[in-house]
Amino acid sequence: MDRTRGNNAGDSGWVTTRVAAEALGVDPRTIRTYIRRGDLKAKSEGEGVEKAYSVDIDSVYALRDARKASGKVRERNREKSADAEDFGGLIRDLTSQLVSASTEAADLRARLELTAQAESTLREERDRLLGETDRLRAELEAARRPWWRRVFGG
Repeated sequence: MDRTRGNNAGDSGWVTTRVAAEALGVDPRTIRTYIRRGDLKAKSEGEGVEKAYSVDIDSVYALRDARKASGKVRERNREKSADAEDFGGLIRDLTSQLVSASTEAADLRARLELTAQAESTLREERDRLLGETDRLRAELEAARRPWWRRVFGG
C-alpha cells in the first residue's frame, strides 16, 4: 500500500530519512516516528522490509525551526556549521535524485521513440493487409459468379 501524506507539500523536493535525520540532528528511526505522528510530510515507497520514506524538505525545515524555537535541538560539536552540513547533504541528495530522474527520462524518451516507430510500422502493415483483403474479396466475388457469366459476360 503506497500511502502519501502531505499531497500539498512544497515544491522544494524530497529527501531520504537519513538526510532528514542529519538535518534535524536525530536518528532516522525518530524521523519515522515524526512521520507517523504527522510532524513530517512523507511518501512511502516499497513494502515490508523494503519500505522507505521520502520526506518533504519544507516539512523538515518547518520542524527544525519549531524544535529550535522550543529549545529541543541537540547541540552538535562539529567544526562546520550545522546549517552548511545540512544544506550540503540536501544538495547531494537532490543532485542524486536529479541524476536518477534524468536517466529515467532518457530511457523513457528512447522507449517512446521505439514505440512510435513500431506504431508507424504496424499502421503501414495494416494498410497493406486491408488493401490485399479488398483485392481478395473482389477475386472471390468474381470466382463465385456462374461460369457462363464469366465466359459470356453479364
